[in-house]
Amino acid sequence: MTEKGEAFKRLKEKSLSPYDPEPPRHSVWVNFIYRMCQLQHKPKYYSPHLFRGEHRSKVEWEYHQGPVFFNMLFPYLRIDSLNGKDVLDAGCGWGGKAIYYAEHSGLTTIHGFDLPRVYEPEVSLSFAKEKGVSNCFFKTGYAEEMPYEDEEFDVILMDDVLEHVNDPEKVMRECSRVLKREGTLIAKFPSFKMVYAHHLDRALVFPGLHYFLSMKTWAAGLNDMLLQPKRPLVFEPFDHVVSTKYHRCITRNLNGLDFAAFQEIVHHSPFEPLILKLIPLGSRGGRRKILKKIYDTVFEIKYLQEFLAHFVLFIGRNGGNAFPKQAPEIRHEY
Repeated sequence: MTEKGEAFKRLKEKSLSPYDPEPPRHSVWVNFIYRMCQLQHKPKYYSPHLFRGEHRSKVEWEYHQGPVFFNMLFPYLRIDSLNGKDVLDAGCGWGGKAIYYAEHSGLTTIHGFDLPRVYEPEVSLSFAKEKGVSNCFFKTGYAEEMPYEDEEFDVILMDDVLEHVNDPEKVMRECSRVLKREGTLIAKFPSFKMVYAHHLDRALVFPGLHYFLSMKTWAAGLNDMLLQPKRPLVFEPFDHVVSTKYHRCITRNLNGLDFAAFQEIVHHSPFEPLILKLIPLGSRGGRRKILKKIYDTVFEIKYLQEFLAHFVLFIGRNGGNAFPKQAPEIRHEY
């Protein structure tokens, strides 16, 4: 086996991703920026998803992160919005948040699914049983072909999912199919144009990295660093870089979806947009209070809003295929 082939094999063995890793390639710039970033920002995200934790620890971590989703959506939605509803958590991760929602709201049932060969529903079901939660159900599947019947749910939750799927338009149609008429889709996701949307977090916690270097350079350079014996790094390899409809150079686990492209998808979907907007970073007190005031002022500049935003929020009412098409009302206030 060639030296390159051996390096690729070593990366593959380190990865839990369903996709092949980007072939490693030394980059002076990646090494330099990595060192500089590490001096300023040590990794802050200790999610077992990013640092090769056990499957059980992933469920537990998500469960304890359960309040975050609705805290971010406040004041637009509260967790009690799920009361009396049959809910689908599309792209449920390891199901921990779904279990939290079932335990802390009056929802009727909640179903969750995630990728085959990556997600093991039995782990989530075991944790739910320990918590005494019996109205959670999990399986594997793809968002483009949801493993559910037509008009089965009142609400669909998609938390940081739309930036990962292969075909966002088809996913929106599938959401409409499995939702009851007048059912609600609640989705949040980062546009790839946003400053924190690079998904390099498991190696570097620093904003705007995808604006410094291309994703191909980052993926190849970080994968090369991962193989160096003098660097005992623990992050998983980055997927190989592809071209998509939404971005010409992006890792395989992302699609490059941005706000304008999503607006177009919504316009041609069966959903009536109730809210479609860019949500800014949350307020911070203490020493960062002055920085937050500066941020709020700059965020008012239209051409910087997407770059500075925290995520895209979409809440839509399912109208079915007969819903008349109207341009969505885009609101940026907060």
